[in-house]
Amino acid sequence: MLQLASMCKLSVIIPTFNEQKTNLMYKVLTPYIGNSDVEIIVSDGGSSDNTIETAKMFGATIVVEKTLSRAQRINNGLQVAKGELILINHPRSYLTKEGIDFLLHNCSDLSWGGFTHRFDMSHLFLKFTSWYSNNVRARFGNIVYLDHCFFANKEILKSVTPLPPVDIFEDTILSRRLYKVSGAPTVIRHESTTSAIRFSENGMLKQGLMNQYLKLSYLLGRDHRAMNKLYEKDVALNTNYDDKSI
Repeated sequence: MLQLASMCKLSVIIPTFNEQKTNLMYKVLTPYIGNSDVEIIVSDGGSSDNTIETAKMFGATIVVEKTLSRAQRINNGLQVAKGELILINHPRSYLTKEGIDFLLHNCSDLSWGGFTHRFDMSHLFLKFTSWYSNNVRARFGNIVYLDHCFFANKEILKSVTPLPPVDIFEDTILSRRLYKVSGAPTVIRHESTTSAIRFSENGMLKQGLMNQYLKLSYLLGRDHRAMNKLYEKDVALNTNYDDKSI
């Protein structure tokens, strides 16, 4: 088990887009309040709601570029990050103060990885999905999805970025690059609690089948925008393809 070590500086990048839809920004940002070792960077894709105003209330550094690509939002945040450890906080996943403190005290021992995933809704299928993500995909497939809240040593992360400006599967691309240069990810015991809104809106079976179809499409090299249009259909959480200003 990792032992407490010296504190480091942590840069938290939150790639946002119209987050009022789930009203989780307060939960996402609250664990960072009052921590002088944490730099919060909200890298926004052109929100038209109160996302940026909420972030400013928490003292976040704001980076805005109208873009359909969450990968590009991550790239933009990385350009201004000053911390030794980078945490990419999924905009609909929230952490505990204890989990953040763990990162700060163990940064010298951490290469890259994520938190233990769980959903904010109790359902057998969702529990299985989280179990698989934590124990199979991450530990054996060496892929950490963004809703685990992805962390990495800044120097290692710089060696594998910028990411291509894709609309989906940027976390898979990043995981594969990091595995090549730094080995297997670390999944820490502290939890990342993620909104189950896609499953509640689309239904468990439909969303589960869609996720598997998209993974297969990615392996077959299909167009990232076409895949994401399907993923965002009727929900539009990460991207709004109807917004002609982007």
